[in-house]
Amino acid sequence: MSKAVQEQVDQLFVTVKDLQSLEEIKPHCEKFNEWINTNTNYSIKSLGTVLSRAGFYKKFKSLPLEQGKNADSVPKHDANGNVTGYELKHYVLLLCGLDKKDWEERNETTRVSLRLDNGQEISPDEYLEVTGKLLESQDLHEVAVGLIAATGRRPHEILARAKFAAVEGQSYQVMFTGQGKKRGDQPVFAIATLYPASYVIERLNWLRKEPSTKALLTEVANENPTDVAAQNRAIDSRRNGSLNRVVRAYFGDKGDKAPILNFRHGEEQDNCKALRAAYLALATERDCQGSTGSKMLHAARSAGHFVKESPTDRDLQNLVTTLGYADYYTTKPVGFPDAPEKEKLFQIRAIPADFEYLKELQGEWQLPNQQSVVSRLIEHHKNRVDVAKLLQEAQRVTAQLEAEVKELRQSNNQLEQVNNQLDIANKQLQQEKAVMETTAQQPQTVTLNVTELDSWLEKKVIEVVNKVTHGGAIAPATTATPAKVAPIKEEIDWQAKTDAEVWGSKATLAAVEKIRRSYQAICLYNDTVATGDSDRLAITNQALRDLSGCNGLLVRDWIEQHKDEVISHNAKFGMENKKDPSNPASYANKGKDTDKILLLINEEFLSGEGFKAGRN
Repeated sequence: MSKAVQEQVDQLFVTVKDLQSLEEIKPHCEKFNEWINTNTNYSIKSLGTVLSRAGFYKKFKSLPLEQGKNADSVPKHDANGNVTGYELKHYVLLLCGLDKKDWEERNETTRVSLRLDNGQEISPDEYLEVTGKLLESQDLHEVAVGLIAATGRRPHEILARAKFAAVEGQSYQVMFTGQGKKRGDQPVFAIATLYPASYVIERLNWLRKEPSTKALLTEVANENPTDVAAQNRAIDSRRNGSLNRVVRAYFGDKGDKAPILNFRHGEEQDNCKALRAAYLALATERDCQGSTGSKMLHAARSAGHFVKESPTDRDLQNLVTTLGYADYYTTKPVGFPDAPEKEKLFQIRAIPADFEYLKELQGEWQLPNQQSVVSRLIEHHKNRVDVAKLLQEAQRVTAQLEAEVKELRQSNNQLEQVNNQLDIANKQLQQEKAVMETTAQQPQTVTLNVTELDSWLEKKVIEVVNKVTHGGAIAPATTATPAKVAPIKEEIDWQAKTDAEVWGSKATLAAVEKIRRSYQAICLYNDTVATGDSDRLAITNQALRDLSGCNGLLVRDWIEQHKDEVISHNAKFGMENKKDPSNPASYANKGKDTDKILLLINEEFLSGEGFKAGRN
């Protein structure tokens, strides 16, 4: 949104700079104010800062001013409200932005005073332990936060501007260049490091070589080729969310009963500014044992608020800025932690062709040295070995199952044969019994009593059964059902399917693929088709739900899993929620014809398969 404000300020300046009457200037000011009120939600405290960054006040102060033509005389007041003189102000500055009452409200704050009255104690050991874990991480966001905690630098300084050089004879100091907020100045001064300087320099170099960091710096440089301050603001805007999440996860968040870093007064959770304040407290306590004044001066120099080689007493006014960071303190000694020990490296021999291939892989994978290439190759080989072992185990289990199935089928065949033979024997017995009963009815036939008949039948049954089963036990005449082996379920590669196939399925993984394709479609539309803020579409739950046709809860979970990408894309075009940029759930597309945009995205990038409401 700040980019859009910049465009409006530039347009207003070009339109009115040559106008010489209030009647001509006033309509353009009213139009500018209407745009600000309709398209932004800046508070009084933030609007003045935003306009200042856009050069609003500087532009109109640079114009030649004439009373009654393009400017009017307004009184100047002292702290007690007494008029001390008059000054000419351009009509635009009187009609747009903040008036005198707004400026007074903006500047009347007791936030810093209350923060200093409610200082928080730090445990040096706990702070340094967490900082060490972050520095040792392989996650670029965690390493960046570790460097901020160990050096007290701002996020954009660590990610893009800072250069650290070792100081001879000082293991815990570096010469620092690349300070932000200096309006063209490039001061060079020594700062303390809470971990060994060589280790801090090593981790900074690792962070800068990460592909994600390089991509971020290239992107913001392309957007603002000559404006370094604008690049710094863009870097902070796109990384503050992810970095602050790391700070909250490791140093303290809402609901934590015992955070590593106690919340500053007026704050609900920790952030990178809190790390800067904590660093100043620990570095000053460790390295400066003088008076309160000398400690204050030491902290100001470490923060970069007081870096002149020959400062005057008037320059001490800059200490007020340092005072705003002086709410943390410690009553315990601050140590000098060591860097983690590295594994001992061994030399290996390679023929020239293999060595050249290692260097090619190093460039392709963007690794810092050949040792990293060797480690990755070994890791790949281990993974292949693990896969091969899993494959062998799967083949063994499959063969075992096939053997068991075969055995069950053989047993089933044998049981069927036994059952058939038993059926034949049973039929023979029935026939013999019928004959015996017929014979018993003839008068001349010798009559057997019941006991003798039962004995004879039992003997016959035993003979037939023994003959069928070869002397074995009689098995019940039931048919055994072979065990069923569940077929291996085939995994579907939904990313390889067409849009029609994906949207035609109701499978859960197909729904995830619909959301992913809808997200990519919106990104492609914003990057290649959209021409301005009015026709760009923020990535929101509602937009993804409408385009994909998926359940809102499933869309919510997908956004949470891809939060960094969603925040980064929305921030890229100024479409994040300025009040809560780290919460994608609060983003919205206000004042835009979303149905029209979704129809265009659906037709251009999703083969017309998405956006059911639009198709109906």
